[in-house]
Amino acid sequence: MLDGIISTIEGLIPVQSIIDSGYDAINNLGIIEQVIAFLVLGVIMIIGTIGLVKKLSKLLIVFAILGGLYYLYSAGFLDGIIGW
Repeated sequence: MLDGIISTIEGLIPVQSIIDSGYDAINNLGIIEQVIAFLVLGVIMIIGTIGLVKKLSKLLIVFAILGGLYYLYSAGFLDGIIGW
């Protein structure tokens, strides 16, 4: 079953030809252009990783606050504040 799914996806998106054309494009560049391309790619990846960590940490803080409020609500600590 999994082989059928993989072959269908490979039929829709020619991944191997994309990889081959990218490899050929990189090989046709000079050494200076390759170094510059890899440095630019590295900087983009580092910036993207930092941005992802910032967003995930904010999301984690929001979930922690919501979880803490739910815990306080379910334990009955907020009954005096809410008035229920």
